[in-house]
Amino acid sequence: MKHVAQAAGVSVMTVSLALRRAPSIPAATRERVLAEAERLGYRRNPLVSALMAGLRGRNQGGREAHVLAYAESFPANATRQQTESLRRFRAGATACAARHGYRLELFPLGGSGLSEARLERVMEARGIRGVVFAPVPRPGTPMKQTWANHAVAALGFSIAAPALHRAVNHQIHSIRLALKSLLALGYLRIGLVISRAHDERVDHHWLSSVLLTQYEHRDTGASFPLLFEDRVRPQALAVWLKRERPEVVLTTEPQIAPLMRRARAADGSGFGFAHLDLTPDLRDCSGIDQNNERVGAAGVDLVVEQLHGNDFGLPENPKTVLIEGRWVPGATAPGPGAAGRRR
Repeated sequence: MKHVAQAAGVSVMTVSLALRRAPSIPAATRERVLAEAERLGYRRNPLVSALMAGLRGRNQGGREAHVLAYAESFPANATRQQTESLRRFRAGATACAARHGYRLELFPLGGSGLSEARLERVMEARGIRGVVFAPVPRPGTPMKQTWANHAVAALGFSIAAPALHRAVNHQIHSIRLALKSLLALGYLRIGLVISRAHDERVDHHWLSSVLLTQYEHRDTGASFPLLFEDRVRPQALAVWLKRERPEVVLTTEPQIAPLMRRARAADGSGFGFAHLDLTPDLRDCSGIDQNNERVGAAGVDLVVEQLHGNDFGLPENPKTVLIEGRWVPGATAPGPGAAGRRR
């Protein structure tokens, strides 16, 4: 660090602050120091950086530097699947924060909770430097605050702007894994039921993967009929099932599961059923476990990484951490032959 200071013509303290991107250092000075550090091959020791971040937090007296905020804004009338997904995100984030030596504190947003601006003021007053934003109810929701003094990460794609560091399930791989698994079971006519809202929530990864799969299998004999509507309604689903006659249905829709169970019971063909986001309510169902606990943990990892680097504010080059899902075999999609034998 001394050599960097000499090359840049500044003090060692200025170098230290510039490397931590402290706002007290003028931008021109900071860029000059960073350029000299890069030229000289200077690299910070990550263990020392983590230690110093902890010491700086303790030196803030009664301020809560070892608390991370977890902002959650789904309404009280959220669906059971939404509630379960949120619980898993939060559980993973809480456990990961504890491993890093932090306590995760839940801050409800919207409705009877805090506004985003109020949350930022509360965090400033309490000295909380990091926040993880859970998925929000309306996909495409923008953030209004700049969060210049905080380390921020989001879970999922529902917060559209500004661009943040985020952790998400790798939905493209998840749906392709599900389709590959169903094909391996012998299903050749795989129906897909997806709403526009759920597709928007994952940055259109569901629909794009379906279209790619349809193109890839255009000459293989497999087919992938798609029901894609603003909102999937029972009557439209019944008409579609009768017209398309899928061997198995893969869906993203939480409200579809009981409808599919009734339809399977009433349908002589015994078609299969799989879900792209399994919860305990679907414990006998085939489908994808999106590993939401690990997604929540990855969001905390992103915030802690910024705290250790003293890197605050909106990122110039946001990163997205993709967490793989896993296929879970279940009773609802045993294969077309198995379904026939069970009747």
